[in-house]
Amino acid sequence: MNSTSIIYFTCLICLLFFDTTTALASPASRKVSIVTGANGYLGREIVHNLLGYRIPIDNGDDKIICLVRQRRVEEEKRYWNSIAQKNPLPRGCEVKVMAYDMLDGGETLLDALDHAFKDCSSSADIGNDAETDTDVDTECCVYHLASVFSPVDDHRQMALDNVKGAEDVIKAVAKLPSRKTKVVFTSSMAAVRGSGQTPRNGKWYTHEDWNTVSELGANWGASYQWSKAESEKRSWELANKHSIPFVALCPAFIFGPPADGTQSNSYSLTIVRSWIQGDSSVQSRLCVDVRDVARAHVLAGNNAPPSILGQRIILSREARIPSQDLAEELKRIAKETGVGDPYGISYDADFDGGAIKIGEREVECVERANELLGGLEFRSPKETLADMAIALLEMEK
Repeated sequence: MNSTSIIYFTCLICLLFFDTTTALASPASRKVSIVTGANGYLGREIVHNLLGYRIPIDNGDDKIICLVRQRRVEEEKRYWNSIAQKNPLPRGCEVKVMAYDMLDGGETLLDALDHAFKDCSSSADIGNDAETDTDVDTECCVYHLASVFSPVDDHRQMALDNVKGAEDVIKAVAKLPSRKTKVVFTSSMAAVRGSGQTPRNGKWYTHEDWNTVSELGANWGASYQWSKAESEKRSWELANKHSIPFVALCPAFIFGPPADGTQSNSYSLTIVRSWIQGDSSVQSRLCVDVRDVARAHVLAGNNAPPSILGQRIILSREARIPSQDLAEELKRIAKETGVGDPYGISYDADFDGGAIKIGEREVECVERANELLGGLEFRSPKETLADMAIALLEMEK
């Protein structure tokens, strides 16, 4: 062998050795999603989307951490175990349920973040058979949904608690040394406008509008709306201060069937049940389907382009459907399915829409959401109502 050949083979061996040791030394990479309020109406739908049960996901999560109240932990574990038995989890993906308290100063969220970044997987995790503790390069997305949405006497304190819970999420993420954690924040149209508020442009609401009229302590509805606007504002301020990648999604009133037709006490289902049974008059609402909202969250958090960061996106149809049209649709559905009382269904003929009349364009958002969220499209309210009625029929069996 001549000197040239010796040099060639020596270099080849060195390169192979370098590649091998580099591969062994480099930490594995993985993706983790953390969902606060994961057992709720929207939360479960988001987790189903993260698992690819709705639409296949490329390069999905390795772990999904569902954060729920302590008293709900065992129930949620049973739920996801039953789901995994019917529909096996994607290969390599685990679901872990952990306790969460949105008023503990961020401690339980920090526990979840610590679990995510230290890769402390255990056999107790759904979909995992062995315990590991490896050096990994982790990308994490926190989907913050948890807030109080129920009529209470002390609605002022409820609103303040919602704001504190939002602030503590951003402060907890800010404590991480890595900037590989982004936050997808569930806000609301209530943060965009209050009752009777005139749009900034004088025509319709956009992502640049903010609720400036709802007053803390005025009544339960006003306090809740104030809390959504203040929670989002404070989250933006803190995220910008700490350079945290942040996206805010502002859905209108969320309708739609619960995940897998499971029993649900969601406010939306309660309302539609009362409409179709004739217990209350059908109301015109600016609405969006829960399945579309969940999909939007995943599109904003999973494999999203950098251009999505720092965006505020409204999720809604652009005009209210007249209550009479919704009532007629519910009557048709009731007759076809046997759900409710088709002859007892009535509609509210008094409400005209307020600042923007029913049937007119109330919000400009569909094209922007479609562009920013990978072609996302919103279902029609009639399709949503029909699917909700079918879900109610299944729940009553």
